Amino acid sequence: MWLDDLAARAPMPAVAVAVFGRDRVLARTVHGIADLSTGRPATPECWWDLASLTKVLVTLPAVLALGLPRDRPIGRLWPRAAGTAAGRASIDDLLAHRAGLPATARFHETLRGPAIVGAALATEPSEPHPVYSDLGYIILGALVEDLTGRPLDGGGLRLGGPVEPAVATERCPWRGRLVCGEVHDENASAMGGYGGHAGAFGTLELVTAAARAAFGPTPPCLAENPAGERFAAGWWLHPARGIGGPGAGADGFGASGFVGNRIWFEPSRGYGLVVLSNRVHPVRGDRRPFARWCDELFARAAAEVR
Repeated sequence: MWLDDLAARAPMPAVAVAVFGRDRVLARTVHGIADLSTGRPATPECWWDLASLTKVLVTLPAVLALGLPRDRPIGRLWPRAAGTAAGRASIDDLLAHRAGLPATARFHETLRGPAIVGAALATEPSEPHPVYSDLGYIILGALVEDLTGRPLDGGGLRLGGPVEPAVATERCPWRGRLVCGEVHDENASAMGGYGGHAGAFGTLELVTAAARAAFGPTPPCLAENPAGERFAAGWWLHPARGIGGPGAGADGFGASGFVGNRIWFEPSRGYGLVVLSNRVHPVRGDRRPFARWCDELFARAAAEVR
C-alpha cells in the first residue's frame, strides 16, 4: 500500500498517518520505533504528544462552546483578566494570534502552576503584526477553566499524562531525562502537565476522529501579517508556512505541532490528513527532513484520493 511504503521511508523514528474523507477513513498506518532507548515499536494503541494541536482540538472548541462575545476585551468577561495587559485583547484577538503577544516565553525557568497564567496575562503586547503565539492559548485555556469551574475537557483525548503506551519525544535538557508519556512542552509541564497551548495526547484513531469532527468549510481569515501568514480562529489558512505541502489547495487549512504533527484539510478536494510523529526523538535538530517527507506524503495523497 502506498501509505505503508511512505511511512517506511519516514525520517522520524515513528510515524502514524491517516487520510480521511468526510464520511470515512480512507487509509491509515502506524510505523517505526516508539522509543529508541528500548526498541519498543509504535502500535495503533500508542499515545502521541499532540503539542500545539492541543490549541485547535481542545482549546478552540472549548472557547467557542462558551458562547461569549468574541469581540469584547476578555478583561470585561473574566475577572482574573481585568486590569491586565492581555485583558485588553478580545477572544478573537487571542484565537487568531493578533493580540500582539510574542510567540512564547520561557516561563518554566522561574515559574510554576497558575503563576504562568498570571505572567502571560501581564505580558505587554510587543508585536506590531500577528504572530503565532503560545501565550494567547495559555490565557484562553485558563479562561475556559475559570469560567466553567472545570478542567479543560479533551473529549477522548487525554490532557497532561501520564499515558501509556506512549511515543517518546525528546531527551529534555531542562528535565535531564527522556520524555515519554508526559508533555514535551516545558511551559505546559511547569503548569502541571498541560495548558491551553499544549499537553493533549491521542492515539491515531482518536486524533483522526477529532480532526474529522473539525472538518468543514474554510474558516474566515481574521488576521494576516506582512509575511503572508493568515490566521482563522485557531487554524492556519493557506499558505500556512507550507504545512499543507507545495500542492495545497487555495482553500486548505490546518495546524501543526512542534514534536512533528500536522492536521491538514482540503475542503474543495474532500479529504484531510493527520500526521503524528516523534520528530524530536531523541533530540530536536533539523526540521527539514520531516518537512520534505510531509511534502511527499501530501502530494501522494492528492494523487491517490479522487
